[in-house]
Amino acid sequence: MIDERPLREKVVLIVGGGRPLGRVLALGFARAGAKLALHDLSPIHLDETTAQVQALGAECRSYTGDIGKGLPCRALISDVLDDWRRLDVLVTCLHASPPAGILELDEWDWTRTLELNLTGPFLLAQAAAPVMIQQGGGTIIFVQAGAPVNPSPALTASQAGLTGLAQAASVDLLPYNIKGYAVDVGDFKDSAEGFDPASADAVQLQELAVFLCSPAAVGHAGQVVRPGVM
Repeated sequence: MIDERPLREKVVLIVGGGRPLGRVLALGFARAGAKLALHDLSPIHLDETTAQVQALGAECRSYTGDIGKGLPCRALISDVLDDWRRLDVLVTCLHASPPAGILELDEWDWTRTLELNLTGPFLLAQAAAPVMIQQGGGTIIFVQAGAPVNPSPALTASQAGLTGLAQAASVDLLPYNIKGYAVDVGDFKDSAEGFDPASADAVQLQELAVFLCSPAAVGHAGQVVRPGVM
């Protein structure tokens, strides 16, 4: 018999939970029985996600703040622990994508994009890993942004970095039963325009994310995985 709520009593932190991509993931985890810690840069982004998660009967709390530096990343993990006493799954899906090409891209935009898209996920994983080690295991999922029409050099570089980060995390953390993955969402656009949370793409992404938290997914640790392929 298939367990329809395989993540009961598990705590999932979604960084970028107020964006359409994070909202899809939050709803999938909520249906799987998880408790949701939802983070975004501003509380205004989280209102809709929180309302939809609560409508499914799932417990959730909201968190805000920058995640481009070490101190706020560590503070976020600490706040989640204060509220929930555990952290089983970390999902990062907060993406900046400055539109300028390589000849026009400002140095500040380049640096800020790497902070949010790559440095933040690294620092969050670094802060979450000791908690998961103490608990006996966990899952870290680095969600890459959907393919833009005009790729930003800063976005493209940061997403390639997430691939390497997932591989390195797997080498260092799998001995502690912590699985790390990069998720390539393909053409899934992290935009409210034309967004359908009930689409086949959204459902496949939800199913993949929940599966990656299961022991059966350990053989894919360190890999780039895609919805609808596994």
